[in-house]
Amino acid sequence: MKKILWILPLAIHFAFLGQNMFRSFVKIDKLKTEQKLKIKQKKDIEDIIAKYDIMIQDINDPFYREQIARNQLQMVLPGEKIYRLIETN
Repeated sequence: MKKILWILPLAIHFAFLGQNMFRSFVKIDKLKTEQKLKIKQKKDIEDIIAKYDIMIQDINDPFYREQIARNQLQMVLPGEKIYRLIETN
């Protein structure tokens, strides 16, 4: 009888401890999943930053700036002539 009285509080203690351990494992798993997501988001943002760094380097290049001015802004240098082909049907 004395053994049962001694084992009963110990069993109750381990039952609560096991429940808390299970909650801790679930929480750790959730945090690991969130950490993986944040690492992926960080990598994506670093890739975007790298692309913008390349664009900044290109903008500082005079040849690239001239290409943008000619192609997108339809600009020409003084003295140049523009020839446009018009299709007639």
